[in-house]
Amino acid sequence: MLAGTGRCWTGLCILGLTLDELAEVARTNTSRKVTVLRNLSEGQFLEHLRRSNDPGRRYIVNFNRAQIFGAGVGHHSPIGGYLEAEDLVFVLDVNSNYQPWLVERKRLFAAVNTYDGDKKRGLLLIE
Repeated sequence: MLAGTGRCWTGLCILGLTLDELAEVARTNTSRKVTVLRNLSEGQFLEHLRRSNDPGRRYIVNFNRAQIFGAGVGHHSPIGGYLEAEDLVFVLDVNSNYQPWLVERKRLFAAVNTYDGDKKRGLLLIE
C-alpha cells in the first residue's frame, strides 16, 4: 500500500499517519473515490455506520485506543459492519494483539470524537 506514496519508506510508519495522510495513501493506490469525514455529530456518525453494510462502501475509522481500551494512542482500522439491533460496530483491527472486536457505537464515537494534533479524528470513506 505504501509503495509510490513517499510515505514510510521502510514499510513501517513508526509515527503513524494522520487521517489525511491515510487518505493520500488510499488515493494513490485506488481508483475509487476517497473521502475524509470528520467533525461528525453523533447522528451523522450513526448514519455512516448504517451505510457501512453496503458492499459499495468501505470505511476506515481513526480513533483513540485509550477511549476504548484504557491505554494506547491513535489507530486506524477498517469497519466490518454495523449490527444495528445490538448497536455494535464490528472493527476489523489489523493489530494481531487486538484482532477483530465489537464495540458499542457510543464508545467508538467517543474514541473518534478526539483530536489528532489540531484536527478531529473521523472516518475514511472509500466508494
